[in-house]
Amino acid sequence: MMRITKIDGNIVYTELTTDASATDLEQSYERLMDIAEKHDKVHVYERVRLSGTDYLSMHTKASGDLKHGNRGDIGRVVAVGGGMWMKLFMALWKIPVWPLSPDKIRHLPPERAEEAEAWIKSGE
Repeated sequence: MMRITKIDGNIVYTELTTDASATDLEQSYERLMDIAEKHDKVHVYERVRLSGTDYLSMHTKASGDLKHGNRGDIGRVVAVGGGMWMKLFMALWKIPVWPLSPDKIRHLPPERAEEAEAWIKSGE
């Protein structure tokens, strides 16, 4: 599940982890929408700390996030970690069929975390 770990203006740092609860997910989503209301765009840096099997077992709970919100809320999203399964998910998320489809999206391995943070802050 998703948990917000830090907020820096309109940049929200989250982690996807097995020890985050459904309550963490709900509270994080509400905070994300609050930030989106205050800014034209919210950008998300997502640290992925779960496997593809973990994600699939939690997907029905997490996929609701993609069905809510207004188009245009999400600017840039970068996911760090998660391996090939996350890269595939991020490629699918680029398709603008969900209200929370981001404008720009990237997936990077953990060893490129500094690059990911620089990109999310860059405004590109």
